[in-house]
Amino acid sequence: MTSSLNGRSVVITRSISQNESFRRLLEARGATVLEVPLIAIAEPDDEGRERDEVLQRFSDFDWLIVTSPNGAERVVPFLAASKAAGDVETYPQFAAVGEATARTLDTTVALVANPARAEVLAAMFPEGSGTVLLVQGNLADNVLEQSLSAKGWTVTKVVAYQTVQLRASAEMISPASKADVLFFASGSAVTAWADSFGTSTPPVTVAIGPSTAKVASALGIDIAGVSPDQSLESMILTAERLLERL
Repeated sequence: MTSSLNGRSVVITRSISQNESFRRLLEARGATVLEVPLIAIAEPDDEGRERDEVLQRFSDFDWLIVTSPNGAERVVPFLAASKAAGDVETYPQFAAVGEATARTLDTTVALVANPARAEVLAAMFPEGSGTVLLVQGNLADNVLEQSLSAKGWTVTKVVAYQTVQLRASAEMISPASKADVLFFASGSAVTAWADSFGTSTPPVTVAIGPSTAKVASALGIDIAGVSPDQSLESMILTAERLLERL
């Protein structure tokens, strides 16, 4: 069955390092993809020194929580090194915000928030009196830290990476504005879009989840659909359903 994205021009706004899988999924459905990276993933201001120091002793914690695939990518080398050395007797339990984050960790994950939202994991997390290492980006809110502290846990928070907003280049402005579909995979991308394009968007604009849609609403950007699951496939299916109604 032919996808309603076939022959459509679509804009993806993730960081350039994260666009390949999304682009391939869309091109497999016959879409013409315009990459307009509006965010970049960078090292923290201290080049990751604090993060690396804390992750070198991750086994000191009872739980290790990661809130995004970007954070998980920075945890994995420390897990792999400890397993290769065989010098860790007891590992913490792992928790992740979303299936994609859990898959990226590539280890047994005890708790996975689905849908992928911090408040969902906060509600799932048990009460306790041990220690938690919370690995997240610089733009993450304090929902998990505050909730876990209220449940009795001692939380150590570390910034694993930072999200940097970018402006669209001049040659991208016109083709992006004339596209059929626009995908927002983060609130940061929405804010960066507003800086470059104002509130003007293609006719079908899809947000990856309610928090991203909330940012758009606050900026006066209309969202045609919000994907029920915070995944690339869910965003694509949401766009296809919207296009079928046109």
